[in-house]
Amino acid sequence: MKGALKFAKRTPHLLQGKVGMAAKSHDAAFDELNRKFGQFEKNADHLHKDATAMKDGVKNMLLSGAGFGSAFANLFANASNRSAYPKAEQTAAYLPIYDAMMEELRETLTPEIELIESRIISPANEFIGICKAVRKNITKRDHKLIDYDRHNNSYTKLKDKKDKTLKDEQNLFKVEQDFETAAADYEYFNNNLKEELPRFFEMAQRFITPIFHSFYYMQLNVYYLTLDKLQTFADGKYDIAKTSGISIEDTYVQQLNDAAERLEALTIRKPTPPSARVLQQARSGSSPASPPASRYAPPPKAAPTHNRVASASTASAAAPPAYTAGASSATSSAAAGKRAPPPPPTKPKPGAAPGVTYVTALYDYTAQADGDLSFSTGDRIEVVERTASTEDWWTGKVHGVQGVFPGNYVREG
Repeated sequence: MKGALKFAKRTPHLLQGKVGMAAKSHDAAFDELNRKFGQFEKNADHLHKDATAMKDGVKNMLLSGAGFGSAFANLFANASNRSAYPKAEQTAAYLPIYDAMMEELRETLTPEIELIESRIISPANEFIGICKAVRKNITKRDHKLIDYDRHNNSYTKLKDKKDKTLKDEQNLFKVEQDFETAAADYEYFNNNLKEELPRFFEMAQRFITPIFHSFYYMQLNVYYLTLDKLQTFADGKYDIAKTSGISIEDTYVQQLNDAAERLEALTIRKPTPPSARVLQQARSGSSPASPPASRYAPPPKAAPTHNRVASASTASAAAPPAYTAGASSATSSAAAGKRAPPPPPTKPKPGAAPGVTYVTALYDYTAQADGDLSFSTGDRIEVVERTASTEDWWTGKVHGVQGVFPGNYVREG
């Protein structure tokens, strides 16, 4: 509660200081000491984090190495598997030696991990605790500086006032006393820190420097012991010398050969086509991977996406069914043959409400003549007139437009 009241009193002065309406004091000597102390704090924190990461990394390395041996042994435990992979059989034969090596490495590195914990991480923790106590006093000194500036501004403003009232004269004495108290508190903390921080830096340097050196040599020792064990295990078994510019990844890619291409070619990896499309493909006699073949002769001026040739060799590779020009073009009708006109609509029974039937577009279709209906794949088309065969032209309505369209471009529903 007391701290909240002090914060409320300091807030107006802080806001005035940010906009340049209040004077702010500075001590260049203390600012330099504070900057140096902040660097000590960062170094101690980095040392603690690096030492902890090193300790955890060594533990994870030992666990992962032992886990690799167990997993590989389980993978190739079956004799039939080893006969199918002769290279793996040799590696499986070395597994007992590898497990023994990993156990020896664990026993060797365990004391090193304990040294990192006791001689690096624990002292770094203690030093961080000391830095926090010093930082607390620095923060208190900063608060005293704010109080000093706040009372100094109030005292100077009231003292320099020309026409003082009786109340101003009475307040001047109190304001002066508050200013003297704030100045004394600030000078105490400021001078104390300026005097003792250099001594703290000297002692901290003698404390931190050996820890940095010890951590460096501990890292070297861990790397040396690990490398020595690995080289001893690989001696006579594997060539780990870097004699070729080919990386492990490049070698792996070379050994794949065309496996990736053959795997990509498997149709079972691809999404299953809709049932209506499978049915259309079966009717047209095309392969599942090919679009349905054309059932219509190509018009003289068909759109590029609907161009077809009459030969049977290219019909199977066609996209959606080809377009036959409408009866509105005499030249096109003579070249491609007249399409059958849609049958007259069936008269509804008296008293029965006509039902609305919809179909779903399987392909995009662009009108090639007047009276044709354009639509996109997935559009729901209201059927106005239709025949029993999908080989005929139906009449439908979509997006408020009515026209004719090929029946094998849609599916029920």
